Amino acid sequence: MTKLAARGHEAAASFLVLSLVPLALALTLFAAAVFPAFSSADESGPTPPELTFSPAPLDFGKVTVGTETAMTTVTVHNAGTLGTAIDKVTIEGPEAGEFKLNGGCGWIEAGQDCYVSVAFKPGSSGGKEAALAIWPKETPAQTTPILGAGVAPQLAFAPGSYDFGIQRVNRGEGSTYVQLTNVGEAMTQIGSFGFAGKDPNNFWTNGGDCWNGRQLQPGESCGVQIVFNPWDMVAYEAELQAYANGGTFGATLTGFGGRPQVEPGANPTELGAVTVGAVGPVETILFTNHGNLPGNFFIGIVAGGDAGSFKLLDESCSLAPLAPAAACTAHVRFTPQGPGPKQARLALFGDDDGGTMALLGGEGVAAVATLAPGSFDFGVLAAGTRSAGRAFAVRNDGSAPLDLGAVGIVGADLDQFALAGDECSGETLVPGAECLVRIRFAPDSAGAKVAKLRVFSAGGAFVATLSGSGEGAVPGADDRDDGGFGHPDSPMPRLWRQGRTRRFVRGQTLNAGRLQRPRRAQVRASTSAR
Repeated sequence: MTKLAARGHEAAASFLVLSLVPLALALTLFAAAVFPAFSSADESGPTPPELTFSPAPLDFGKVTVGTETAMTTVTVHNAGTLGTAIDKVTIEGPEAGEFKLNGGCGWIEAGQDCYVSVAFKPGSSGGKEAALAIWPKETPAQTTPILGAGVAPQLAFAPGSYDFGIQRVNRGEGSTYVQLTNVGEAMTQIGSFGFAGKDPNNFWTNGGDCWNGRQLQPGESCGVQIVFNPWDMVAYEAELQAYANGGTFGATLTGFGGRPQVEPGANPTELGAVTVGAVGPVETILFTNHGNLPGNFFIGIVAGGDAGSFKLLDESCSLAPLAPAAACTAHVRFTPQGPGPKQARLALFGDDDGGTMALLGGEGVAAVATLAPGSFDFGVLAAGTRSAGRAFAVRNDGSAPLDLGAVGIVGADLDQFALAGDECSGETLVPGAECLVRIRFAPDSAGAKVAKLRVFSAGGAFVATLSGSGEGAVPGADDRDDGGFGHPDSPMPRLWRQGRTRRFVRGQTLNAGRLQRPRRAQVRASTSAR
């Protein structure tokens, strides 16, 4: 009975255990489903730090060589169940120098983030690769790839060459705009502009929307203004250059300096020797444009030095453009106002860098002439009578022709003397020639009479003193007219009627009742022969 009871107890205990096993298993499965972490933790304990990166990998794409990108932020997440200290953050790999790191992490709690920044600056073309490494304390580094590609800068000017043509010297009037376009695969930053080549100092930039430091995205353009200023009438050449990230990009610039170059055919222009006060011959001065641009003049004048001795009569150089290789003329005359060398300038003023001029030169020759006699006393003559005509000779002893002006009687008693013959007024005496003027004395009252004979010339006036005395009363009217050449029975014709005077010239002859006069050349020759 005792054994039987014992076996009953054992059976009951076994049944109870077998009944509780499914319940325990069910509870375990339920706990694992509801509390998985606790279930896992219970099985394996706390997990070590597990770091993840975003973005991963970090790819910068294509970047122009020498250009540094903006910093890109990388988020580092601790996916473990324990926090961890970070010893260091580095960039690893053979091409780590192509990337830059900023910032770091000191401690990352479980489930928390920290942040670092990375930039890419390729030093050469081609793909670049490195790794961003986070070093947790006492555990291996955890990394993510960093990628990028360096591409060469590619800029292009449009047009690639420009010819300014002929531009006026020292005016800086040549100007054009050129476009600079990024034809590469990545953003390019302009460094600066400059000029190289044979004549870099004759070109410069003057505005536009291209500037140092401007960034151009692929396909983007900007403009720059170029100015050309030649210094002389020669060809110029230079290259406009844009510098960007170690690359140099150029456009060829050419131009030619131009200006009018109007010059007289002879400089100085010699107008010869002319007697002082005389009028010289008209001289034609030819101006030719030897330049490569038209000359434009608005006035021509004689100025400087002895300008009063030269006269500009007319000119065809102003008020109309003078084309290259064309010519114009100016007519001048030399009328010296005094003896000796004379100089002046015929200047054409316009917009051609100061105009042009011709130097004028001439020699003023003093008149060497005499009036003889220098004085004459007609003596005493009865009032109301006339003396015979007295001849006064004007002789040219100089080396240049002498132009004579008017002949006249001046002075207090000019009405007591009369002009009886004149072959000098308006004549030109060649060297060695002479002409005559005849004067008569005709007092109309008693007393001394004084006057002067004056002969004007280009060299000044020649003067002779006239004197005489009247005696007695005026006789009855005598309407005989002896012409003032002698006694009443003089064979000379009557030359004065009603107060009018004709000029008598040596060599005149009476022919058929009319006064005949030889040619001027004959008069000069005959007077020169005496």
